[in-house]
Amino acid sequence: MKKRIFVSTISIVGMLSLLAGAAVAAEKYPNRPINMIVGFAPGGASDLGSKIIADRMTEFLGQPLTAVYKPGGGGALSASFVARAKPDGYTTLVMVSFMNLPPEARSLDYKLDDFILTGMWGRAPYFILVKSDSRWKTLKDLVEEAKKNPGKLSFGSTGTTAGGTLVYNLLAKYSGAKMTYVPFKSCGEVMTALMGGHIDAYFCVGAGGATDSALMRNLACAEEKRLDGLENVPTITEAGWPAVFSTWYTFAFPKGTPKEVVDRFSTAQKKTIEKYSREISEGLRKVDMWPIFMDREATVKEFQNQYEVIRMIMKEAGPAAKQQ
Repeated sequence: MKKRIFVSTISIVGMLSLLAGAAVAAEKYPNRPINMIVGFAPGGASDLGSKIIADRMTEFLGQPLTAVYKPGGGGALSASFVARAKPDGYTTLVMVSFMNLPPEARSLDYKLDDFILTGMWGRAPYFILVKSDSRWKTLKDLVEEAKKNPGKLSFGSTGTTAGGTLVYNLLAKYSGAKMTYVPFKSCGEVMTALMGGHIDAYFCVGAGGATDSALMRNLACAEEKRLDGLENVPTITEAGWPAVFSTWYTFAFPKGTPKEVVDRFSTAQKKTIEKYSREISEGLRKVDMWPIFMDREATVKEFQNQYEVIRMIMKEAGPAAKQQ
C-alpha cells in the first residue's frame, strides 16, 4: 500500500510539474520575434493587410511579428511549410481561405486540420480592373472582345487555384469569354504588369488602394452586392453572370502548438482589435480590404464553408479551369 501511495504521489508531483512548466512557458512566450509567413510576394493584400494588425500586436505580445515571404503555388507553398514547422509558437501563417482547397481543385499535402486558427481579422473582395485609358468601359465590353478573340486578351492572377482565377473561371463559364492566364506571385505584381501594359486585365484582390486609383478603371467586383465605400463599382452579377467569391484572412499555427501559446497569441490579437478597431479598419480599407472580426470557432466554420464553395466552383467551372 505504501508503495502504491508513493507511486501516486510521484505521479501527482510529475503532473503538477508539467502544468507548472506549461504555465511558465506560456508566461515567457514570446521571448523572441515571431516569424509571420506570407504566401505571396510583398505588396499584395496578404502582406499589407497582415502588417496593419501585426504591427499593433507587438504592444500586447512584447515581441514583433516579422514577415517572411514564401510565395508560390497560390499560397500553398507557405501553408505546406507552416503545417510542418516546429509547433512552438514562433511560426505563424497569414492564412487565406482559398489555401484550404478540396481535391477537385488541387491535391495538397496539408489540410485545414493541420492548423490552429487564431480568429478572422479581414476579408478581401475580388476586382476586375483595367487601365483607366483602356478601350473597355464596362465588364461587358471586355467580355465581348474576349469572346470574339478567344485567348487574345490576357489576365493576371496569383495561381490557377487562387481566388482571382476562380472568379475568372466562373465568368468564363457563364459568359463564354476566353482569356489567357498569366501567373504572378502577388496582386501587387499583377498591378505592376497591368500598369506596364503586359496584361490586359487584373483579376485579384485589391493591392495598395488600387481600386481607388485614377490610373485604374474598376469594371466589377465579385460580390453579392455593391461594397460599402465603392457603391459606384457594379458587381459581376449585375452584368448577368453570377460570379461571387471573396477571401478571408486569419493567422494560423501548426497543429500541436501548445494551447497556452495559442491562447496568448489570440488574446493579444483580440486586445489589439478591441483597442485599435478604428485604426485597423481604416488601414485595411486603404489596401482594399474590409475588416471582419470572428473568434476561432466561427473562423473555422467560415473556412469550411468556403471549402464547399470552391468545390462547387470547380464542379461548375471545371472546363473553364482547364483553359489555364
